[in-house]
Amino acid sequence: MKIVIPDDITGAYSGSAETERLRAKAQVQIIGSHVADPSELAARVRDADIILSFRPAFTRFPATVISACPRLRMICISGTGVEDVDVAEATKRGIAVANVVGSSNRAVAEHALALMLDVARRVADQDRAIRSGTWSAQQGIELGGKTVGIVGLSAIAQNLVPLCNGIGMRVLSWSRNNDAARAQAAGATAVELDRLLSESDVVSLHARLSPQLVGFFDRQKFTRMKHGAIFINTARGELVDETALAAAIEGGHLRGAGLDVFAKQPLATDHPFRRLPNIVMTPASAWNTVDASTRMIRQSIDNVLGFIENRPINVVNPAALAGATT
Repeated sequence: MKIVIPDDITGAYSGSAETERLRAKAQVQIIGSHVADPSELAARVRDADIILSFRPAFTRFPATVISACPRLRMICISGTGVEDVDVAEATKRGIAVANVVGSSNRAVAEHALALMLDVARRVADQDRAIRSGTWSAQQGIELGGKTVGIVGLSAIAQNLVPLCNGIGMRVLSWSRNNDAARAQAAGATAVELDRLLSESDVVSLHARLSPQLVGFFDRQKFTRMKHGAIFINTARGELVDETALAAAIEGGHLRGAGLDVFAKQPLATDHPFRRLPNIVMTPASAWNTVDASTRMIRQSIDNVLGFIENRPINVVNPAALAGATT
């Protein structure tokens, strides 16, 4: 059996002792570079029985890549999101798709809070000023006593709520089902989206990406936000109309933004975000702590070994386990 890791861009798998657990069961090939071209990806994984993909590489597995792998029986994504995999095609061919749930929840929640604090107190901006030879203190705002609105009460958001409560913030939430009891259990108050936008000093986005939610945060929603508010996104870049966000900040309606994700990554050299000093940006690294990486790798390998040993876990398309339909 052959396991291919086609996109180990940070050396997470090649540098982990956990990988030896895979080598004891199968031949393992690790490729340590990003691949965007479908034909190149197909060449890398063509003879794989199992593909283990490093989620932070955002490698896409469309039908054309899946169909090029005649031996393929499993695709394991080392993260929660499987939107980059054509799950319907995999299911049709009897290919299990597995994911890892919860390994980076705490890490992303802490990163969201770090972005809030950075934008509120202009930490990065003042650091850059000192390094350039300018000694000029910039006035910030305190988050204690302010209101944070959480859009999408995900597991990550539920880790963020007590962190915000801990520094004295009031927490509002909105999600598509807007379950008041679930919000209360997390330490938040469920409200309608318009109220959340108008009352929140900080809005933190944690919704899951779907075709219906592309560009969900558009000009109208930014206009409804409280004047001087801060916008945080550690979810998916495609959820946001980036042109509208840049305009809301450049025009002075919003105080700033903290962003870990973007519609296209890496960020283009001429992107408007680059010229706005009150946008704090990180390169899709919210998940990336030593602790979270260790959990992610271990759980991914557990998924693969469970499948090999005929005890599949964390399979998002259980119908595939019944066998191919074509």
